Amino acid sequence: MRLLDFGAKTEYAVRALSLLAERGEGAIVTVKELAECAEVSVHFLYTIFDALTRAGIVRQHRGVQRGFSLTKPANAISFYDIVEAVEGPLEKGYCLLDRRFPCRERGSCAAHGVWSYLREQAEQAMRSVSLDDIARQNPPWHRLKEKVQEHIADGVAQKR
Repeated sequence: MRLLDFGAKTEYAVRALSLLAERGEGAIVTVKELAECAEVSVHFLYTIFDALTRAGIVRQHRGVQRGFSLTKPANAISFYDIVEAVEGPLEKGYCLLDRRFPCRERGSCAAHGVWSYLREQAEQAMRSVSLDDIARQNPPWHRLKEKVQEHIADGVAQKR
């Protein structure tokens, strides 16, 4: 994954995991239910949850009470953990100026120091935000909906 280039997998993983975290510790929820609440394709979410299972973030339950649960408290799962599980590790080895070549400390390109610093800062920031932090806030897709509604209301008010 490129630095801070999050794809749809990350967005949907965060949506679904936030909903799972909101249900509380130990909650077991089906992918179908999470997909409906998060407005995500069930098939795509299963693919994402396979990756989250392999990364040890969620556990699959079979039988009468089937579904998925978090493997640890939401405050112990970082945004970085989620991104790495679904998108892969942050790229670290290639030169910013010419991606065909590895960038190393010795013989590095002119941008190496800045790029390394930015990458480290981004990784630290992602590690500092927990799933619990995300779930406790109004989910981003709801904020977007609210902003659109506010914009429409403002437009209607200005026309009066």
